[in-house]
Amino acid sequence: MHAALFFATLLAFADPPSDVVDFFRSTATALGDAHRDGSARAFLEHFDASMPGYPEFADRIEALAAAGEVGAVIDFVSVKEDGAKIALELDWLLQPEGERPRRGVLSCTLERRGKKWKITSLSPIEFFRLSPAL
Repeated sequence: MHAALFFATLLAFADPPSDVVDFFRSTATALGDAHRDGSARAFLEHFDASMPGYPEFADRIEALAAAGEVGAVIDFVSVKEDGAKIALELDWLLQPEGERPRRGVLSCTLERRGKKWKITSLSPIEFFRLSPAL
């Protein structure tokens, strides 16, 4: 799967701040690079390690990255800003190598941690499971 990384925004649905768009562009790029880098660490750095379900989420992401390249298309469905906190609904298309693409609307909370954004909640985490071998 060459050029497995995709990023898109549908600003007709929601208009997130440009730094949030950049944050998710970086997040998607890090996921696409995880297999090539041999680690999902750069992707997981976008998440707060104290978010609910983080250990399970990190295990799922590491398993996806170890299995092959992972492409992603992330569209913004809704954006609700509240100071240093943003609640989002993301239309996420995930394309793990060797699997059928999957699509889902995920709920996400983004919070400022110093000068950086961090994802502090994301659900459902099951969306990132590695499909059993056929």
